[in-house]
Amino acid sequence: MNLVTGTGKLGEVLGVNRNGIRVGGINISDVNGILSGGLGPGKWTGDSLTLADLSIDTEEFGGWEGGLFGTQFLYFTSGGPGYDIAGIEQGKNDPNALAGTVMGFNSLVATQPLSRAELYQLWFRQELFDRKFVFRIGKSVPTFDFNNVLRAVPLQDNAETIQAISSVLYTPVFVNPTMLGVMPGYYNSATGLVASLVPNNKVYAQYGLFDGNLARGVQTGLTGPHFNGYALHLGEVGFNWRIGADEKPGKFGIGGWGQTGKLRGLGGEVVDGAGGVYLFASQRLYWEAPGRNHNGLTSFFQFGATNSDIVFTHRYFGMGLTYFGPIPGRDDDSVGFGLAYGVMNDEPKAGSVFFTLPPGVSLRSTALGKDETILTWYYQMKMADGLLFQPNLTYVPSPARHEGIPGAFALTLRMILLF
Repeated sequence: MNLVTGTGKLGEVLGVNRNGIRVGGINISDVNGILSGGLGPGKWTGDSLTLADLSIDTEEFGGWEGGLFGTQFLYFTSGGPGYDIAGIEQGKNDPNALAGTVMGFNSLVATQPLSRAELYQLWFRQELFDRKFVFRIGKSVPTFDFNNVLRAVPLQDNAETIQAISSVLYTPVFVNPTMLGVMPGYYNSATGLVASLVPNNKVYAQYGLFDGNLARGVQTGLTGPHFNGYALHLGEVGFNWRIGADEKPGKFGIGGWGQTGKLRGLGGEVVDGAGGVYLFASQRLYWEAPGRNHNGLTSFFQFGATNSDIVFTHRYFGMGLTYFGPIPGRDDDSVGFGLAYGVMNDEPKAGSVFFTLPPGVSLRSTALGKDETILTWYYQMKMADGLLFQPNLTYVPSPARHEGIPGAFALTLRMILLF
């Protein structure tokens, strides 16, 4: 998969969008309030992400057929208060910490440091054999290529193509929680190779090999490649279809992952490698005007499983619904719902990594909650070309950073600027 950011307006303004060169970008900024419950009720945080990318089509630029070069710069910052335990501030700048959620209700805020600038991507992609075999090598984001339930279903009629399956904000829709902390993605990209076999536009098979040092706590987005025995292997197969009188599009993918190297479990024990499986699907359920626009209802489904002691979530199920064009005359708006449910690691000390405590002070329990559910609703509206506004309401009935956290209601107000 190739991801070009924004509309390319930045390159047009700079006058560089020619001869295969494209410059674009995006800014996503939001404020998050814990309306009630969680670990920081009444507290608000703000965060902002900027991505700017350059891509070069080598055929247009220099006659090299089937090649594409891409690079991307990332800047992220987050700010806001934390909450106090025994005189030590916890969860500063992090809305997910304030809510007490393990899986994350806001995907924009990930791991520390919560202020960073980095070379996010730097890769070369080559198509061979009439585009039936494609490989990409360099620093990239594996979550774009693997276990990506949000990827559009490719159709010949652009008016019918589902450009994005959903705009829910929670982390599980971007990275399956059973792979969180192992799978490189936002904002920890990694150096590696992806090879894809695409015999036709219905089926595909792909394999990825990446620097696996994220699993031992290395911030791979901020560092160069490591070749030290820690590697992440990914494999996935999938297919697309069209069903019914209106030929509603759908897709399905199933994959597995394996992590090598000696790793530290959440209870402090050393484990030799890790692995798991996942699957995902999406299906268009209703079209208002087949062949004329993309308005209507679509759905998605996710599942993941692992028994690894290095991961917080051992079983995961997610699903969601999105309606495009919910109001007459506003075809570029969408409204959606998402549900994420995870069964947590039952290691008695697994929750202790979320908290910093002074000597002699301990929590009632260092175990995670048994499970965690995230329910989220949003409305995304187009304000102008390249400008979107999205209010989002989230409810986490039993946040799982430790047992007994009150259910959290969170409000997110997000602006998206494409350029």
